[in-house]
Amino acid sequence: MKFSIITVCKDSHGTVENTILSVLGQSYNNYEYIIIDGASKDSTLDIINKYRDKITKIISEPDKGLYDAMNKGIKNSCGDYFFFLNSDDRFLDENVLQKVIRKAENNKKELLYGDQVFINSDSKEVSIRKHNKLNKVYLIKNTPCQPATFYRNDVFDKYGDFDINFKIVSDHEWFLRAFLKHNISCYYLNFPVTEFNSGGLSTSIKREKELNSERERMFRKYFSDSERKRLEFLSKYLRCFTTFAVIKNILNQFFRFEL
Repeated sequence: MKFSIITVCKDSHGTVENTILSVLGQSYNNYEYIIIDGASKDSTLDIINKYRDKITKIISEPDKGLYDAMNKGIKNSCGDYFFFLNSDDRFLDENVLQKVIRKAENNKKELLYGDQVFINSDSKEVSIRKHNKLNKVYLIKNTPCQPATFYRNDVFDKYGDFDINFKIVSDHEWFLRAFLKHNISCYYLNFPVTEFNSGGLSTSIKREKELNSERERMFRKYFSDSERKRLEFLSKYLRCFTTFAVIKNILNQFFRFEL
């Protein structure tokens, strides 16, 4: 089984080398490695070129944003599962792909998703974000960790690429589309896949207004106002109960929609 690992970057000279090394150091080596660079103006390409002989494909050209670059990665990949390891992410250790392949060989789910180690760049506090209980209540606020998700190679043909009309939340929109419209099959890996440093695009305070605007537009695509209010109420007050089958059935009847 072959992985397509896709790194999207732009002006990432401070982080991209660690990302590349975390890929090249994997004990499981049946993968192709593709880097999509958005015409960096710093030394990012110089760093990438140090490892050119170990990288399957390098594309450096202007793009229409992060998700346009990710779509280019999809179109240039041919593995059994695609994985996006962006330029401020790193595989947690050298055995991540080896552990994933053991799970993948036992099932053919469309998504394999795990957890993420989150490192606060300021306080250096380390935490693990677990994403093991998916339902509508969860998806109104969260998604599986995009940098801890392996996509089977046919899902983008079946459900579409990332929508480049969303500049910040297109991965969230894709998960809503896949889960709510298409009932995509998934498997929870139950171990951390990557490390992530805070300060990324969607967590920037400067982009908060744009983020909120995109989230509003995204939710209007998938939820009526009344359904969204009910889901947000459940998320705030009853989320921990929605994963228990008996309680979930009662809540389904009370709120009159399938959780």
